[in-house]
Amino acid sequence: FVFGPVWTLLYSLMGVSVSRIVKSATASSMVLKLWYFHYALNLIWAPIFFGYQKFRLGFVISMLLVVSLGSIMPLYHAIDPIAAYLQVPYLCWLIFATVLNYQFCKLNPMDESDGKNEAMRQAELCKDGKAVYNDVMLQNDLRGLQKDAARYAGL
Repeated sequence: FVFGPVWTLLYSLMGVSVSRIVKSATASSMVLKLWYFHYALNLIWAPIFFGYQKFRLGFVISMLLVVSLGSIMPLYHAIDPIAAYLQVPYLCWLIFATVLNYQFCKLNPMDESDGKNEAMRQAELCKDGKAVYNDVMLQNDLRGLQKDAARYAGL
């Protein structure tokens, strides 16, 4: 429920910020090209992370977003300080999202044997809205949980 209002605000601030830079007589094409690169990264992050569940690639993109925005902000500040300050909430959100993305990577390690993480396996269980998770799979998962619980209890 938080994402909709937050992204509405962030995109509004980004739009105002970029429009101030575009309207400035001192804006160079390099600054705008850097912004377009950054914005393209912004647009591809969600399909990579949520659609393809490529959490590590999403993390790399998220890091690139933070670095590129960190490069853009001083350039904006030299042209229009307000335009740079309008990017601060977005930078804070990107840092927060990058930390969350990192935690997803930690909690869903990639299995090198098949190149999938646990989230991808779970998604495959419910392809086309049809649950294919069966009783045998449940029993295997329960056995795994019992083994984990015994290990944690020192048994």
